[in-house]
Parts: sequence; C-alpha cells; structure tokens
Amino acid sequence: MLPVACPPVLTWARSLAAEHGSSKGSFYWFFANRDALIRAALQHWRCATTDQVAASPAELPDPAAKMTALLEYVFDSPFRGIGIALQADAVRPEVREVLAETHRRRPDILRHLLTEAGLHLPEAESTALSLHAVHLGVLRLRCIDPELVPPGADGGDFQRTVRDRLLPTLG
Repeated sequence: MLPVACPPVLTWARSLAAEHGSSKGSFYWFFANRDALIRAALQHWRCATTDQVAASPAELPDPAAKMTALLEYVFDSPFRGIGIALQADAVRPEVREVLAETHRRRPDILRHLLTEAGLHLPEAESTALSLHAVHLGVLRLRCIDPELVPPGADGGDFQRTVRDRLLPTLG
C-alpha cells in the first residue's frame, strides 16, 4: 500500500495546479483571494464526500445493499487523501468548522440507513457513530503510519470484518 501524504490544506492549490499542468496563480484568478479559494475547496469537499454520497445509494434496492455500497465508497473514496489533510489542518477555524459539520452529518446519514434496515434508534445511533469512528481511525492511521493499515483496508477482508462486526443484522 502506498503511503498517503498528509499536506495541510494550504498546499492544495500548488499540488492541484501541478497535477493539471497550470500555475498556482491560475487558481486565484477565479477567486477574490486565497481565503475564498480555501472556502470553496472546503465546501466542494463537504458536498462531494457527504451530501452527494448520502444521495448516491438511494437507487439501490434494499438497505443492506445501500449500506454495503456506502461502506465500499468510504473505504475507497477518491477524496480520502483530502480528508486526511483536513484532519491534519483542523487547527484552522474554517477547516474545523467544515469538519465539524461533516462529522455531525455523516453519522446521521448512517443512522438513517440503519433505521431503514430495521435497527432500533438507539442501536442505529451507536452503530452509526462506531462506523464513523472506524472510518476516521483508518484515515488517521494512514496518515501516521500507513504500514499499520491492514492490507485490503480499501475492501476485502478488513472491510468485510468491519461490516460483519458492526452490521451483523444486515447479512
């Protein structure tokens, strides 16, 4: 497994520009200032990793399929590197605010799916928070020491273990 870099949010413009073969200054052309760019990037991340993800399993046939699809996305999210960087940069008030919004919303999404699957509210709340905590823990381990993250954390055995232990009633 390749280590995931943990740069602070302020380096995004530079690395993103390099990826797309443009200059860092070209990003600022579209924004009033650096803070506006950062706010827009944070809101885009929140929307792409929470709001859109919450809506995506709606077309699946049953709650178990919805939860499985959501877990697969969470463990293999194309945005996970950004999530890691944001955790590392949570001392910035604007980052902390978006993270707090996201960390309140995600367990709510999970709780909704779990109650839809038939879990009673107290169990759904506890399970939702546990799933979210596992996700955050895996992100943090990838940042601190990627070697600690078990092979297959993006699917396979680890993902099945999380699903089976925390979601046994979904089969």
